[in-house]
Amino acid sequence: MAFSLDIYPYLVILTWGVVMQEDTPRTADYYLNRCIFLPTKFSKTRPSPEPELECIRYRDSSCCRPNMTTSFLEDHQWMNMTDYGHCPQKPRLSPECERLNHDEVCFYACSPHSGPWIVIGNGYPYSHRLKNLPLCASQCDKWWNACKEEYTCHRNWLTDPAWDANGMNICPKDAVCRKYTEMYTSAADFCNTIWDGGYHVVPDTEPCMEFSFDPAKPNPNIPVSRAAAEKKAAVSGTSGLKMYLPSGLFVLFTLFLLYTAPPLF
Repeated sequence: MAFSLDIYPYLVILTWGVVMQEDTPRTADYYLNRCIFLPTKFSKTRPSPEPELECIRYRDSSCCRPNMTTSFLEDHQWMNMTDYGHCPQKPRLSPECERLNHDEVCFYACSPHSGPWIVIGNGYPYSHRLKNLPLCASQCDKWWNACKEEYTCHRNWLTDPAWDANGMNICPKDAVCRKYTEMYTSAADFCNTIWDGGYHVVPDTEPCMEFSFDPAKPNPNIPVSRAAAEKKAAVSGTSGLKMYLPSGLFVLFTLFLLYTAPPLF
């Protein structure tokens, strides 16, 4: 029996739909100097100097414009998304907790060195977010010790809150406000949980990031970010080929072609 050559074009189309396709390798520069996208006029897509920025650690190279954190400093409500004083027991943060949270907000919104850990978010209010950024244990301890006497009704401040008509986080119905010391079991539990795994606490002996470093000294996050970017680039360059499954529409189209094609034999 002779094999019909008329079937070849259809087999090529079907194979193309599931063929192992090569990923485009990413360079270290791709992961460096990335900016996390935030839905605000104060956010930027690429870092640049901002001499008047209130976040003094990032004036030489910043992913945000001046006044990015003004609303937080005024009323502890940041960008109509996060109300740090959402519990009536303590609507204002202590001065030290305010300082550490401001440092963290500046790092999140303005640092150009978190690129290797930026991922696409999956819901309101962030379309971009951090995932498993290695946070130095000593930095986590400072943040925790400054804020552990504050109150919250959320463990996870991205997934647990309800949202008001303006998009601000509020306590869900029947949620109970408790001190952080009652809501979290440890400093690491707090740092790892509050922003849905955006941070991952690691010992200071491992490469890790800080957000309240001395601004008069070199930024310790730069070499950590560079090493992480180079590692991700190396993985990207050797990732080889990956299987990409066809879409449903493609499958239906291919089945139609095969159904209408001449017999194989």
